[in-house]
Amino acid sequence: MLTHDELIFCIQQEYPEAVHGTDFWVFHLVSPETSEQLSDAQIYEWKLASPAPTEEGLKALVQKHGAAARTFVLARDARAERERRLKVADTLVYKAMDAGDMERMRLAGQYRQALRDVTSLPGFPVEFAWPVIPDALSELMPSNDQAAAAETSGP
Repeated sequence: MLTHDELIFCIQQEYPEAVHGTDFWVFHLVSPETSEQLSDAQIYEWKLASPAPTEEGLKALVQKHGAAARTFVLARDARAERERRLKVADTLVYKAMDAGDMERMRLAGQYRQALRDVTSLPGFPVEFAWPVIPDALSELMPSNDQAAAAETSGP
């Protein structure tokens, strides 16, 4: 199903001057109970001087740019997840440093570097594996639920 982010990407490939939220708006239907997307994204409003793409024109745009759009969205989301995980990794480094534990500092630093290198892994952003927090660092993990899920969250 075509998401609004994917449609925005496709439109902006053909209309690079177009700004979503200013020149055009897109939407898709969602379930009121689950917030699950129910329909392909569509153009809601078009304010550019050039005519809005027709339904056939949109299909052609998606055919032409859809794969790149999906990759773009996956990469954006993976980078956001990496930033979240890097904050947890920083906490691990600081806690090991505060404890004066050189071995844990080394392990936390290696984990943090592995997170930085995620974008250069083969298969990124479609098929790749997140680095795993070393077991020796588990007791240094921040206690909040979001941070504790760092090793299992992701695409």
